[in-house]
Amino acid sequence: MRILITTEFYLPFQCGVTTAVLNEIKALKALGDEVRVLTIGEGKKSYWNEENKCWYIKSNFPRLYKDSNASVALGDKILKDIYEWHPDIIHSQSEFFSFLFASKISKKLNIPIVHTCHTDFVAYAIHFTRFVRAWNFFASFVVPFLIRKANRIICSSDKIFDLISSYRIKKPIDRIMVGLDLDLFSQTLSDSERREYRRGYGFKDDDVVFISICRLSKEKSVDQVLSLFSNLDIPSTKLLFIGGGPERENLEKKAEELGVKERVVFGGEVPGEDVWRYYKIGDIYIGASLSETQCLSYVEAMASGLPLLVKDDPVLKGYLINGRNGMVYDSLDDFVLKADILCSSPSLRNTLGEKAKSSMSRFALSIFGEKLKRSFESAIKGRKNG
Repeated sequence: MRILITTEFYLPFQCGVTTAVLNEIKALKALGDEVRVLTIGEGKKSYWNEENKCWYIKSNFPRLYKDSNASVALGDKILKDIYEWHPDIIHSQSEFFSFLFASKISKKLNIPIVHTCHTDFVAYAIHFTRFVRAWNFFASFVVPFLIRKANRIICSSDKIFDLISSYRIKKPIDRIMVGLDLDLFSQTLSDSERREYRRGYGFKDDDVVFISICRLSKEKSVDQVLSLFSNLDIPSTKLLFIGGGPERENLEKKAEELGVKERVVFGGEVPGEDVWRYYKIGDIYIGASLSETQCLSYVEAMASGLPLLVKDDPVLKGYLINGRNGMVYDSLDDFVLKADILCSSPSLRNTLGEKAKSSMSRFALSIFGEKLKRSFESAIKGRKNG
């Protein structure tokens, strides 16, 4: 099967959607499929990248969101290359500009679109616009209008399923949780390597390191992570952020204002293939975001054997069991209490981490790929019968 993935986020840009696309490509290739990507590049000229197997459409429209490019170059000549390749199906990963291209290609080639919903747009509103009511109107009407053009919809969690159901979209919906390369995250970092990495960030052997691996953007609520951490009266605790993003400078200032500058390290971006190593540096994975719809970094942390201490959220339903393979908090006092318990008990951290790791088998790429294929085959069959 020839599969075209359309997305606003792809290499070299690093984010959760990029990771999800890369995992999908790996899963589908293992099943013998040919997969290519169409995304929107930063430049003013469209091109094909052989290494990434990706068409980069030129950017010719103002950015609506600073982390993504925009384009309405629907008459671009490079689309002819896609028509000639003639995919069997389109898997859309974004609702906006790249979806316009997916819709045009679908109509031209008479092939179906399966769309995966990654974003809770209402939750994002408070982070990047002052016009919350206008944005919510947009999210409630324009987004569903676009999604209805898909033949089939994929939801990666109950949380996003409830959101899509609220749009009253009468299209088949498949619930498919994210796929993860479990072999990658189950790798072992030797004691000497772990010690070397930690010392590189100034951590001592007996420090308890809280770690967060995500894009430093407003919707990730990293500022709340800093505020929570500043309330821990445990000198040996440290906080490590891995990832880049537009909020780094503001977060560094906030760390200084909160008086925790000496205990917080901003490690910056790291190569995607090395991310698994950085989960091994930490002792506890920390999070405060409520805008997640698949929590890929949480799943990666659990697969790496890290106990979670994250804000309670419906998206966690189905894989994080509080007190059994991780912990959730619902208030500052609750966070401080549970952080103190985890910091004072290495054996509890180890037990929760091991249980977290053993509960991740359902996220295997092989399972993910097979579920995607069934969804795609159903969409193709439905299109032919329709």
